[in-house]
Amino acid sequence: MAPSLYTNHDSDQATFGNPTFEVVENKRSPLLTYTGIALAREVVGKLDIPERIDRGLSLLKRHKPYSESDHILTMVYNLLTGGECLLDIERLQEQEGLKRLLGTESLPDPTTAGDFLVRFQEADIEVLQELMADAQQQAFEKLDKNKRCQATVDFDSSIHEVYGQKKEGADFSYNNTWSYHVLYGTLAETGDVLHQQLREGNKTSSSGTEKVLPGIFRRLKDCFQRVRFRADGGFYDKKIVAICENEAVEFFIVASQTKPLMNRVLALPESAWKSLRSKKIRTRRSGKKRRKRKNHKRAITLKRKPDSMFRGKTQVTSLYYQPQGWAKPYRFVVTRTQIVDSENKQLYLADDLCRYMYHIIVTNTEYSDSRVARIAHGRSNQENLIKDFKYGLGLGHVPTGRFLANKAYFLIAALAWNIKTWTLNLLNIGDAATLRFKRFLYLWIYRASVVSLTSGNKIVLRIDPGEYFQRFQYAMSQLQTL
Repeated sequence: MAPSLYTNHDSDQATFGNPTFEVVENKRSPLLTYTGIALAREVVGKLDIPERIDRGLSLLKRHKPYSESDHILTMVYNLLTGGECLLDIERLQEQEGLKRLLGTESLPDPTTAGDFLVRFQEADIEVLQELMADAQQQAFEKLDKNKRCQATVDFDSSIHEVYGQKKEGADFSYNNTWSYHVLYGTLAETGDVLHQQLREGNKTSSSGTEKVLPGIFRRLKDCFQRVRFRADGGFYDKKIVAICENEAVEFFIVASQTKPLMNRVLALPESAWKSLRSKKIRTRRSGKKRRKRKNHKRAITLKRKPDSMFRGKTQVTSLYYQPQGWAKPYRFVVTRTQIVDSENKQLYLADDLCRYMYHIIVTNTEYSDSRVARIAHGRSNQENLIKDFKYGLGLGHVPTGRFLANKAYFLIAALAWNIKTWTLNLLNIGDAATLRFKRFLYLWIYRASVVSLTSGNKIVLRIDPGEYFQRFQYAMSQLQTL
């Protein structure tokens, strides 16, 4: 397809030419290089986000010329157009087409945005979290019914390394990194950020989870038929388990391999272990099985380190066990994976015991062992989502030296992320759970158009004909159903 864009088959020219050109000032309708932001703006309006912000937050004594929602949405649109820091707001100030689309004559300066963030106190941050939760609840209610069957809540934490020495709240984390430690709660089916909290670097993974988890479960139960919870070993806590039990939520939590638990696992008879059923092998449309591709990593590893060890077959079993201090016994699903050599032969310990890699899941469900393992392992996509959130929105570096200001900025980034998610899910134009942020920008945001203003103050976007124009028209038609 690519060559046809540049080659005219009706002429003899088959390569790029080098025509002369001149530069003149455009005195007609302004250009908009971020056409897709119009969709995000419409979703923002449908969910009444500006009104919610202005009703809930009172950070400014005077609104001349900007209100609280103007400041927050400026940072949101900065992030949704690929901005990675507050200074990138300057490029939006130069976009006359964007300002016309947003119905404003100017946008706040980057320094003004920084001053606005510094005004946030802890109470204001809690209000902003509640406003975002209300908007998210409305977005969930607008989802198609077939998308509201299952809600899988994934919780994890992530280290955000800090390079400055004067950042409030920074501390040494568990891996001895000078950083912040951020708590993330996400929804696997939609890609939404349900909860996000910037914390001091020395906080534990689950710190603060007990406080917010019941509210998240109750919100989701109002919109979804079933709710389940998944988390890694940092959330292996009897208090979190008790919350799931009290809210009648299925849970799948990675268990810590304590000595008493491992003694029980190692005492299981060999007959208790069953092969872990894998997913169905993909086939081509012709019905033939896909041919396995060569494992280049394994080949190079053997070349560099012939004595390397690899993973072999995986087996699964389960047992009931009551950890000390827990209210009752729970089911622990255990998978063990063989450690093999280069010839796929089982390796042994010094006392002639087979070498295995163990993974244990505690759950309150009656699903088969294999299904529990597959559901728990499905949480791995959350790591991709968090990574995309961090680096897609430029959060590898924190913007200010004030802890509460950074906390507010991270929440605004979560709002920007969710607006992207709602745009895709509510308009049925993509799978927000898997579509990466950069891909979203290239598919929907980074397109040029001409912004015209009619005599009736109506905005007209003039988009070149083609595939994007058709997709954009479909998205606009979906907006009418919200």
